[in-house]
Amino acid sequence: MTDLTNLTVAQIRDGHRAGDFSAVEVAEAFSANVAGAKALNAFIVETPEHALAAAKAADADRAAGTLKPLSGVPIGMKDLFATNGVQTTAASHMLEGFVPRYESTVSAKLWDAGAGMLGKLNLDQFAMGSSNETSYFGNVISPWRRKDGGNAALAPGGSSGGSSTAIAARLCPAATGTDTGGSIRQPAAFTGISGIKPTYGRCSRWGIVAFASSLDQAGPMARDVRDCAIMLENMAG
Repeated sequence: MTDLTNLTVAQIRDGHRAGDFSAVEVAEAFSANVAGAKALNAFIVETPEHALAAAKAADADRAAGTLKPLSGVPIGMKDLFATNGVQTTAASHMLEGFVPRYESTVSAKLWDAGAGMLGKLNLDQFAMGSSNETSYFGNVISPWRRKDGGNAALAPGGSSGGSSTAIAARLCPAATGTDTGGSIRQPAAFTGISGIKPTYGRCSRWGIVAFASSLDQAGPMARDVRDCAIMLENMAG
């Protein structure tokens, strides 16, 4: 049987459309990976119920012939994006327990496109850092290890280190990131995935906790460039 968590966004989207597997099967497979990888500390909050609800809607949409661009695709959301009804902390003790009553533009667009949320991803506190070692909720650990066989924990880059680790470890096929001075591009490079910092203004900053507002930009992180393009198409605007 196909390992659903080893599929790209494009493969999940197309396989679901073709009826090769259900969206519920995909959501459950990734949620199981998330639950089994707590040692990596990639997630601050896990939301399997959100992913499952979106998956059930995607399966219903397939039956009705009303599929959306990201139907059947569960993703991770960097915990810098406000999510309605789900804790948003920017990895800071200061915001611990803050549950927005509104949705960031980027996350709203992704949910409208049919994506589901596996959880809120760890980051450097307030996106200030390059190694994901400044989070109040603890360091994120890269799933990679040194070629010489050493087992020392490696940094996944930052500030979007939770996103890069989660994708590299097959905890989600794609995730959101933000980049001010390299916070998508550097962790993507550290963990062997792809990431794009779009042109400033391509994605709305509304509902994103600010670092440097004239430089911050939301962008996609995924296994490959095609997946990043699919994500960006639905994040932009």
